[in-house]
This record gives sequence, structure tokens and C-alpha cells, in this order.
Amino acid sequence: MALTPVQAPAIDVDSIAKTVAAVRADHAERDARHQTVHDVRANNIDSVQPGSLPDAWPKPIVANAIDTAARQLAENLAPLPSINCATGVTTSDRAKKFVAKKTKVAYSYVIESALKPKMAQACDWYLTYGSLPILIEPDFKAGAPRICFDNPKGAYVQRDRWGKVVVYFRVFRKKARELAALYPDLRDRIYGRDFMNRDGCGDDALLEVVKYKDADTQLLFMPERKNLVLMSAPNPFGKVAVAIATKPSFDDQDRGQFDDVIYPQLAKQRMAMLALEATNQTVRAPLAVPNDVQKISFGDNAVIRTNNPRDIVRVGQDAPVAAFQQQELLDQEVMRGTRTPASATGDVQASIITGQGVNALNGGYDIQIATGQAVIGQALEEALSLCFEMDEKFWPSAKKTVSGVINGTPFQESYTPGKDIHGDYRVSVTYGFASGMNPNQALVFLLQLRGDQLVPRDFVQRQLPMDIDVTALQAQIDNEQITDALKQGIFGELSSIGIMAQQGMDPTQILRNAAQMIALREKGIPVDQAILQTFEAPPAPSQAGGQSAPGAAPGGQEGPGALQGQNPGTGSPFGVAAGQA
Repeated sequence: MALTPVQAPAIDVDSIAKTVAAVRADHAERDARHQTVHDVRANNIDSVQPGSLPDAWPKPIVANAIDTAARQLAENLAPLPSINCATGVTTSDRAKKFVAKKTKVAYSYVIESALKPKMAQACDWYLTYGSLPILIEPDFKAGAPRICFDNPKGAYVQRDRWGKVVVYFRVFRKKARELAALYPDLRDRIYGRDFMNRDGCGDDALLEVVKYKDADTQLLFMPERKNLVLMSAPNPFGKVAVAIATKPSFDDQDRGQFDDVIYPQLAKQRMAMLALEATNQTVRAPLAVPNDVQKISFGDNAVIRTNNPRDIVRVGQDAPVAAFQQQELLDQEVMRGTRTPASATGDVQASIITGQGVNALNGGYDIQIATGQAVIGQALEEALSLCFEMDEKFWPSAKKTVSGVINGTPFQESYTPGKDIHGDYRVSVTYGFASGMNPNQALVFLLQLRGDQLVPRDFVQRQLPMDIDVTALQAQIDNEQITDALKQGIFGELSSIGIMAQQGMDPTQILRNAAQMIALREKGIPVDQAILQTFEAPPAPSQAGGQSAPGAAPGGQEGPGALQGQNPGTGSPFGVAAGQA
């Protein structure tokens, strides 16, 4: 099954275009805010406040606090959550295998869609514009669904009363030459070379394109070219495969994190320009000299002869103190508006241990991270559920093999969508109990819970802010602890050599064992294997007939001083450690 760029005759493009125009008119205020915050983040101040920048300084001279805060918040919000397809308490081995296989399939959707490097950009869009569309599209070449993040600037959505997306479209602009290269059969119509305008537009002209989706249709058309259809196809999925993460707001409009900080940031830039201008005027102010000065010299080491040198000053006035106070107030307003404390960037003078003020400032910062993770996590759950449904509907009998890495452990799994998904599209996405905390705070909190024995070690390991395989990690820890215990036993035996010598015992064998272990370790043999080879018991000697002669010592030695079961060399019993002889 493949989507072909063929115009469907049953589609009423004019009716769709009217719907698009009506929805855009309803969102005109939102679109204006989106464009303004976009221009401020891009430092296009002239488009927001024309004439506010002089010709000598075409760009702002202060740091773009909005852009900095957006990037930092997005980076803290970007880590991917944990995915689990368990629908309840699983007790049987069959149910556990079913859940484990589905979880690996869900992770394969995320891995093959390359969401990890795209999350920072997606979270930036969510914070800046107040929403994040997540599109699920079929990749018929690979035979699997793919998750894509769409730019919310110019994106519009209509929902039913249950909150499900029934119409989604996005309006964007693209250069004429790029559209002509994608659709060469429509080149003349794209450029507008018709009977009314034979020359058409230029190659770099930005033309408006609408990407439209509903339950029946997928459409790409150009309103500026009399609703020219570039591509149309039926929607074989039967529903709009789009999940929307919407930032909480007090009304029904998408409101970004920085909508109310734009003009404080512009005022901060304006104050900086005025301070720069005042400094420039002060430096270039004319000299005021006494009446006895007949000649004024300029340049380095210039000499002005006068009887009143104290009267030589520059005409000017120092910047008022209120100007600096106003700059500090604007800095605080921008910080409050972005909800980004100075401690988030490390620009704070306070003790990490006793700085309660730092913790108070970070409280609001952590809360908005946790809120964003909850909203985006819910949208990812819906997106992964749509992936399962699309996978089962489009490729029910296909035998697939997926691979990747989960929590540091590589995996490879084979599945058949119709058999292994079997109508169960439920999936759980979680960011952990320490959602919103930075890694240092989360680690301290975990250690406190573990120290009071409120949680088991396995729980702490699974909540660590890093990708690890908990099972392999615990096995490695156990091996290290057992190895340390073995070495402590060897050390204890070596420390008893002096006491053995004082009691007349022979510690030679212990020294030989220690020397042999050193030699084995130098060959690269692990500690446990070296101990096994060193202390391996010698094979029992075989006797003809299966019995030893009376009075014969083990090992086949006989003699008047050799007692049965006694080592003739040391006189100690066989099978007894040297320290216990």
C-alpha cells in the first residue's frame, strides 16, 4: 500500500479552503503572538518595534533572555521517558513475555523515528508556542509507522467533544523553485504563468502551502494559486493520526511560555541602547576651560596651559541612578516572566547545602518541568497507541524484526502485528517519581529514601537519571562483593602466617598458594578462577583392587612413621587446613 500524489476527484478543495480560511481567522490573535515571539527570539527587533535600533547597531546589544531560557528549559525537558506496555499486574510468564515484547516494539517506534535527538527541538516548540503536534505517518518502504514532530507555528486543529483530533492542517511557506522541483508537472501553475500573468513569480518567492488531514483525505494545496492541488490521497487509516501536547492556559488559545516577556525584553534592550548613547555623549562632550586658556591641544599627552586646571571639565551629566535601578527591575521582570531563576544557570552566590533561597527559586522551575513532562508524556502515550493501531492495520501479517537498546541493554525481537499486538494499543509513558528534579536533587532524594529503608535497592537503581540495565548492574555488583569477600579470606589466611610460625607450623604451602595466585593474575585470569585453580584439591590416588594396604599412607607411601590419613611430610591430617592442623 502506498500513497501516490494523484488528485482525488471526489475532494471538494474549495470547501476545504473555506474551512481553512475560517479557522485561520479565528486564530489570528494567536498567530500574531507566535510571529512576535518568533521575531524576538530571532533578534528581528525592527519587525516588532520599527526604528528602535540605530543604523550603527542593527542587532540588540543585550543577551536574548527569552531565547536562552527557552533553550535551557527545552534541554531539561528533552530526556525521553520510560515506556511500559503492562496494562496491570502481570503474574504469568506468558503475560510477562507478551508485555516485554510489546514494550520492545514500542521502543523500536521511538528509536527508528529518531525521537531522542529531536526532543530538544520539540520541547522548544512546545514552550515557545504552547503546543506540540505529534504526527504518526506510515513508512511503506520500511513497513512501519514513524513519529514526527510538526512545527506548531501555523498549525491548526479541530477536535470533537471527546477531545479527539478530527481535522489538522498546517500553513507554511516554501520557495517557488523548491515546490517546482517537487512537482515539476505543475511548474507553470506554481509560478503563476497563466494568461493573466505570463512572467509569474521569481524563484525565491515564498508561496503559501496548506497541508490538510482529516479522517477521509490527505491534501496539499496552494491557496494563492486558486487552490492548486499539489498532492491528494485518501486516508486509509480512517482517522487523523495526530496527538497534540497543549500547554495549560486560562482560555482556549495556545499561549507560550514567553508571550508576556516580549516587551520587558524589548524595554531592557531599549534601556541598554540609551545607556550606550549616554556614555557616548559623555565621552564626546566638549571641554569647558577657563578664560586664560588661549590654545587647546588634543591627542595623547596633550598640554593645556592654564592657571586654573581644576576648571577644565567636560560638559555633560552623569547617568542618573534611576536608570541603573530600572535596568535591574527589568532584569527581574524578565526572570519572573520566563520563570527561570539565576540559580538555573549557576549565576548565584549561595551555598548549595544551606542555600534555602536557591531551593525556593528552583521550586517554580522544577514544577514547570514536571508539568511539561506530564503533558508531553500524555501526548506520547497517544502517539504510541496510534503507532500500534497503524502497525496492526497496515501490516497485520508481516513478520518483523526490531532491535535497539533499552536502558543500556541491546535487544532484538521478532513479532507479527496481528498476532502480538492483537488489538491491545495501550501503553504507559512515565518520567519517574523524580520528575522535574535536576539529577543532583533526584540522587540525594533517592539516597535519603534508601538510607531510611523506605524503598528497595532495585527501585533506586531503576530511578537513577541515567540509562542502565538494572539486572546486569546488580549482577556486576554481586560479583564485585563476592570477589572482595574472597580476597578478604585470602588476606586473612596470609595474616595468620606469623602465628602459625610461632606455633611450629609450616606456612610454606600458604606462601606457595599466594605466589601462584599472583602468577595467575598476571596472566589475566580472573580472581575467582585463580582461586579455584590454586586451591583445587589433588585427585585421589588409585590403588589396584580399590583398597589401600594396611598402614599405608595416602599417596602410596608406606613406612613406620606414616599413619593412615596423615601427611608424612608435615604430620598434619589430610583434608585439614594448615591453620587448623
